[in-house]
Amino acid sequence: MPPELHKEYPRDDEGRETARLLDVTLRTLEARYLCGPQLRDTHAKGLAVVSAELIVPANLPEHLRVGLFAQPATYAGVIRFSNTDPTPHHDRVADMRAMSIKLTGVPGPRVWGDDGQGTLDLLLMSAKSFMTPTLAEFIDLQDCLRRTTTEPVLGAVRLVAFFLRHPSTARRVMRSQIPCANLLELPYFSETPYRFGDRTVQFRAIPRKAPTSRVPGPDAPPNYLNGRLRDDLATQDAWFDLQVHFQTDPVRMPIEDSSVEWSDALSFPQTVATLRIPAQPVARPGPHTIGEDLSFNPWRTLPDHRPLGWVNRVRQSIYADIARFRASRRGTDSAAQAMGGHGRPGTER
Repeated sequence: MPPELHKEYPRDDEGRETARLLDVTLRTLEARYLCGPQLRDTHAKGLAVVSAELIVPANLPEHLRVGLFAQPATYAGVIRFSNTDPTPHHDRVADMRAMSIKLTGVPGPRVWGDDGQGTLDLLLMSAKSFMTPTLAEFIDLQDCLRRTTTEPVLGAVRLVAFFLRHPSTARRVMRSQIPCANLLELPYFSETPYRFGDRTVQFRAIPRKAPTSRVPGPDAPPNYLNGRLRDDLATQDAWFDLQVHFQTDPVRMPIEDSSVEWSDALSFPQTVATLRIPAQPVARPGPHTIGEDLSFNPWRTLPDHRPLGWVNRVRQSIYADIARFRASRRGTDSAAQAMGGHGRPGTER
């Protein structure tokens, strides 16, 4: 039977496989950080944290007035830009980049993690699609990456063998690893689907700044992305158009397989709000990262925007457990951290 629009299809073994992924993730963190504070399992290098606001216009068409976008409003927030590799490295290294948005003062109940401050999180990446089509394949990839830490030579061999067995995943990973000249010139994508009332969408943020920057040479400072952001925001605002991309074909725009890139030919993205980053001083990064006192979780959202698909269901299940593990290593209040309080280190975005 063909899949239906706007419908999830969880597998019977998803709970067992999620437990296996948690085990692999915690073993990876234990191997990578033998003692002391734990960085995030991904997005370890924070590039910058900036204040921002989301502006919902008054003239939205009726079919776009849903949830966060139901009424004209301006919501204050912050954005954490990051490299996604689990090990902080020079900004010239090809990588995925992330834009994690935290809004406050958004009315309504939360699916998860209601902090009483109207907090809503939206997680976006520079890649349009997720790495693997299934949870089982993702676990195998993560286990291969873990072994590169514990057994570097054998782990590297296993990783190559994995990519030979899964050439489509290898191509997606290679395409996602890009050099970045300027964080304000990249488009960012949710990769995974979300509810939009009774419909399904993916989100994207499209920059208004023209892509005129160039990747610097090998003598560039290791945190040049932070430096360029500081230069840009010293004198002028930055703007992104927040768009929704509606699911119109359940086969070619699937919910459960987020490795499939949704085509603009099937549904043209529509702008629902404007993201403004006002001119401001930007803090320089510390020795390794920045924004460790922020947490982000896609389930901290309104029911009208509930996350969908196996990638998001797994996130909901294991994020709190990973947060508790990191809290135990940092000596912080694990219960508060597990809830993702944005005044403490929290979930892994």
